[in-house]
Amino acid sequence: PFPAAELRQALPATVKAIAVLDRCKEPGASGEPLYLDVVEALSRLEQPPRVIGGRYGLSSKEFTPAMTKAIFDHLSQTRLQHPFTIGIEDDVTHLSLPWDPSWSIEAADTVRAIFYGLGSDGTVGANKNSIKIIGEDTDNWAQGYFVYDSKKSGSVTVSHLRFGPRAIAAPYLIRQANFVACHQWQFLHSFDLIDSAAPHATLLI
Repeated sequence: PFPAAELRQALPATVKAIAVLDRCKEPGASGEPLYLDVVEALSRLEQPPRVIGGRYGLSSKEFTPAMTKAIFDHLSQTRLQHPFTIGIEDDVTHLSLPWDPSWSIEAADTVRAIFYGLGSDGTVGANKNSIKIIGEDTDNWAQGYFVYDSKKSGSVTVSHLRFGPRAIAAPYLIRQANFVACHQWQFLHSFDLIDSAAPHATLLI
């Protein structure tokens, strides 16, 4: 059951507006499930804050700190948009909030590396070993995430590795890597490798 009483008790009195994010789309409904639960819970307050509902993560899109910043910036405005979407360019209903993909909160001393490989070429296996060694045999914190097709052999694989001296809390893919490796020549014509690289990044072909 939705903890309505606990939500009302935990809500600071200074809150003026709330954005509720749902990772689903309910056409024809007055709102998405979590949004409706929050609205009903806060309706019992004497002076409930303004509540708007938004959709995120549609079409398997990443949800990044830059999108979170865009939502907070929108909540500070006088006129709030309800409903809204974040992370996709909605050219049908025009409900998308603008956001800056280049905005980042990642620490400068965190190494961010992306490796483009082909299924069964050893890229993913080598990167799994590398990030394991870094995490276990050094003082660095480490994170590895590997994107590959269910076909695996012969399909594109993308390895996202982070490591650095502080804990890593980044449940999203790397957008600006300071090291990009391309293990197949044909990827130079298929992917915009520079787009995923930060300024002054190293590109290994």
